[in-house]
Amino acid sequence: MEGFFFFKKLLIILGFSIPVIYVFNKIKLPSIIGFLITGVIIGPFGLKLIDDTAGIQFMAEIGVAFLLFTIGIEIQLSRFLKNLSEILLTGGLQILCTFLVGFGVGLTMQLSVSQSIFIGFILTHSSSALILKILKDRNDEDSPQGKISIGVILLQDMMVVPMMLLIPLLAGGSGPDTLMILWKMIKSILIIVVLLVAARFVIPVVLESLVNMNMRDVLVITSVVIAMGIAWITESLGLSLAIGAFLAGLALSDTDFTHQINSDINPFRDVFLSVFFVSLGMILNVDFLRENTVYILLTSLVIIGIKAAIVFGLVRLMKYPLRVALLSGVMLSQIGEFSFVLASQGLHKNIITGFIYQGFIGASVLTFIATPLLVALVYYLLARENIFKDIPQVESHNKLQINNHVIVCGMGLNGKNLVKVLKNTGINYVIVDLNYKNIKEAKAKGDKNVIWGDASNIEILKRARIDSARVLVIAISDRFLTKRCLNIAKTIKPNLHIIVRTKYVADIDELVKLGADNIIPEEYETSIQIFSRVLRMFHIPNSIILAQGNIIRNKSYGVFREVRFTEEAFEQINQILAQGTIETYYIASDNDIVGKSLKDVNLKAKSGATIINIIRNNETITHPPGEFVLQAADQLIIFGSHSAIDLALEILNEKMGGNFVQSTAT
Repeated sequence: MEGFFFFKKLLIILGFSIPVIYVFNKIKLPSIIGFLITGVIIGPFGLKLIDDTAGIQFMAEIGVAFLLFTIGIEIQLSRFLKNLSEILLTGGLQILCTFLVGFGVGLTMQLSVSQSIFIGFILTHSSSALILKILKDRNDEDSPQGKISIGVILLQDMMVVPMMLLIPLLAGGSGPDTLMILWKMIKSILIIVVLLVAARFVIPVVLESLVNMNMRDVLVITSVVIAMGIAWITESLGLSLAIGAFLAGLALSDTDFTHQINSDINPFRDVFLSVFFVSLGMILNVDFLRENTVYILLTSLVIIGIKAAIVFGLVRLMKYPLRVALLSGVMLSQIGEFSFVLASQGLHKNIITGFIYQGFIGASVLTFIATPLLVALVYYLLARENIFKDIPQVESHNKLQINNHVIVCGMGLNGKNLVKVLKNTGINYVIVDLNYKNIKEAKAKGDKNVIWGDASNIEILKRARIDSARVLVIAISDRFLTKRCLNIAKTIKPNLHIIVRTKYVADIDELVKLGADNIIPEEYETSIQIFSRVLRMFHIPNSIILAQGNIIRNKSYGVFREVRFTEEAFEQINQILAQGTIETYYIASDNDIVGKSLKDVNLKAKSGATIINIIRNNETITHPPGEFVLQAADQLIIFGSHSAIDLALEILNEKMGGNFVQSTAT
């Protein structure tokens, strides 16, 4: 019978969520606020459709755990470890500064030292669920503000352990001694390291065995077991479900199974996460809010102001541009879900009064409602042309003496590979990157024309001599920065050729409207590379492969290309393919056919393929006679059916003494 009532609660939550979310979608407000309002309506302080939230809270925790699991998968362990020092520094300073300010606020309110310390504790945390949901909805996890926010909330979650241990001491009890607290911290770090290493090397082996069974349902179940199993282990060892789930995702981040596991987990995550936000709205006491409106509103504003200002200052101190500092500050300005756990413990231990507790809960829920709106507002203001114009600290000397060059924005994998090719081919380039580590690495490798700064800033682009550049390549992860950089660059120099890399197909139409000359959507280009390699195995000419690639580009994401193919042209291509194909074969110096005539080789009789042309010293010899003697470095143009070409290449390669010769379709 208890299970029936639990099912009824879940049905009420999801059923009421649908119309509320529909309305919020129509009025262009974030769905998170809709879920919170749903909780207020159906909760114990609203229509009282649900008055017992115990089981609901547990489902809410599962939703947060699933969210952190998927975030862990997408972050990737290698990138996380690379930025670990910055995460520890930024997160550690945020926790320390926020705690000290909270402590000062408590003393200003004439609270005791213990109560003031406790105020510092609950003020420290921000919401993992809310921040990650906002970042995910905006596909902004890889942006600078996304990385900063994720790093800070993870460190905050780890600090829950010592804070919970100190609650008995603040309540006037004996509590654990300093050595015990330090041991708990060290133990927590050891648990994290051991679990991460074990999951990293054990789970992929298990998954590979299950994948080989070709049973989709087993993989889905395994994905859930992995996420929840490691979360349960960390919970039982004194850490949180969320930390364990994040570790599980991080351990699987660089494996071949991440995309499938992510897609399997997403439906569970979305359902449970919606329950989390609804459950949060349920705890808001509407009567208390009505009676103490001014007090709760002021408390909410103070919380948002303090937390946003601290993060803003720290991010600026780390030499990030203004936009990153603003977004990071607003993103981390609310109270976290772990603060509710601490507050309830503080009320239970009589550290804080019922009035302070209710005021804190009311103000915290309001910060949850305000955060998505503030984030949307800041993005809107930043999107306007000259609002919050940031002037990063760049060298004060004159512009770079360079022209007819390529500006490379972003030194990720794509940017680094492009710079390497440009360097090898002698093409001038300028590097612009917001990650100072990448700038230092580039300088260490001898690159002189490097600029640290925001590529979407007009001053930075002018510093990179955009007025005399030939090509601009935008290869940065931040969607907002990509669009803003493109817009500003086209405004400064409309005829500049701009190539944009994007992870998201949904952005293509907008990038085209902003003036991108070439757009490289990662998922489509990957598919083109795959089928190109497959077609080459069947000796399909390069012209045909390029044509097929352009079909996908033209029909799938509509980017204007120089070459367009009609249906009639492709019908002719099909007729050519039905008749045969062409392959180019390079004769190496150690090939046995060097010095022999075509008559001696007798390739047509042995394979059915015909040598129609020979290229020697950049000159083409058409229909060479049988007496023609072959030399090293000759290129044979061979025509025939697919099977004949295969046999001809096999015969020619047998005469190579075991050496590999690369042949390419033409």
